[in-house]
Amino acid sequence: MRCSGAQNGRKIRRADRQGYMQVTRTVHPSKFAINPYGAVGFGLVSIFAVAQGWSLPEFCWGVWLAGLVYSWACVAAAAISIILSARSTKPAYDARMPFLQRLSPNAFLLVMTAVGIAAGLIGFHLYAALFGFYGLFLSVFAEMAPLSLFGRNGFINSDFCTPLIYLLERFWPLAAAALIADWRDFFSKNPWKWIVLPFQSEILRIHIMVLALPFLSLLAWALFRGAYQPATIVLLLGIFFLLPKKRNKAKYPGSTPSDSAGQSDKAGMNR
Repeated sequence: MRCSGAQNGRKIRRADRQGYMQVTRTVHPSKFAINPYGAVGFGLVSIFAVAQGWSLPEFCWGVWLAGLVYSWACVAAAAISIILSARSTKPAYDARMPFLQRLSPNAFLLVMTAVGIAAGLIGFHLYAALFGFYGLFLSVFAEMAPLSLFGRNGFINSDFCTPLIYLLERFWPLAAAALIADWRDFFSKNPWKWIVLPFQSEILRIHIMVLALPFLSLLAWALFRGAYQPATIVLLLGIFFLLPKKRNKAKYPGSTPSDSAGQSDKAGMNR
């Protein structure tokens, strides 16, 4: 390995003496890519949906459950990360809010613990209220048995926990698939952004479902007739889990593509 390295070094020096300029170019991958963990989630849910014969109303409530579980998971992970990273992030907070410099590390930890718990509680209640509203919408347009929990007069008069437990027992694969597909969201550098992540994914997923469901149902009915409900569910799962998403490597730990490109070009120009 040393000999080859030395030979390469000599070649570079000879090229420099002859006046050549070597520029290293970095070939970037496509900005859009299929999430492999989304493919895992798609396979998991598709098997359960077809094997258990989910109806379209049941699938809609399963999507509701997945969105709520993912939202609560984001809030819980953000609150825990805010507390656990308090000591290491104190210099950053001090730079932005100089009055925090007066606090000792232990006092700052206590403050951030209270802040993390408060943010978690607010986030839990916020998403519970938001998905409660979506539940009222589904109870009108996607009624399913038991009507005492998911009917027009059922969900609005329920205690929220009873329908939630029922859905978890029946449609847990969809909630698990949502966590598997987007597990990397819990490793972004800024935990405060995790609290609003559901607005960029799960809330959007519910809106897409509402808009696409009628058209996909008609398409599936035209192609599969009596088996149109499982076909529609699989098509919607494909939209949710398999459509390419825009890459955003900067949100995960590590160097960004632009940084790598800049370092490579600088190194090439120096040679």
